[in-house]
Amino acid sequence: MNQDSRSEQRVKPLRERLRAETVRAIAAAAEEVFAERGLKEARVEEIAARAGVSVGTVYNHFEDRRALLAGLVERRRKELARKLDAALAAAAAEPFEARLRTFVRTLFEHFEGHREFLAIMLETDTARLSQPSEAMRELRRHADALVFCGVREGALRKEGAELWGALLLGTVRALLVDEVRRPGHLTVAERADAAAAYFLRGAAAQ
Repeated sequence: MNQDSRSEQRVKPLRERLRAETVRAIAAAAEEVFAERGLKEARVEEIAARAGVSVGTVYNHFEDRRALLAGLVERRRKELARKLDAALAAAAAEPFEARLRTFVRTLFEHFEGHREFLAIMLETDTARLSQPSEAMRELRRHADALVFCGVREGALRKEGAELWGALLLGTVRALLVDEVRRPGHLTVAERADAAAAYFLRGAAAQ
């Protein structure tokens, strides 16, 4: 291998790191702008300015504004899925009620750390009731899997079990909306306890 080839191998990882950092900065700026301006009013020009890059650089990484939003949601979706999988795996030996509280608490903790993303999720979920985003479908898959275990273990009633996942997420969503409207009204732990207790009162096996 000649010296030029070795040099190229050293440069490529640096380019990849710079590219990843640029995408991260654009995504962070987009999260802020989409949350502040709304999905319809957010402009690529403002996103580029906040990220400290040119508009052309944004378009080098994302085809258009829709692709930028989709990329942002996908990044956060993957991050949340990893957190849920890890948290539930760590609590696998716990009783169902403990796993339920772990699931709900992990959701609230994630959105607490990404409030801008929460605003985007709530807006897109409302605007796309008939076609939920992949992020919302991911949450529903996790919720359905969890409540299926609860039914199988006898912690939840079999009657109406097909609705338990939707009702669990509906309870979580109501408290997320309340947090957006009244930030800091309840701690993450208080919201998690309230959501789990409310859900269990309606779904728990007698």
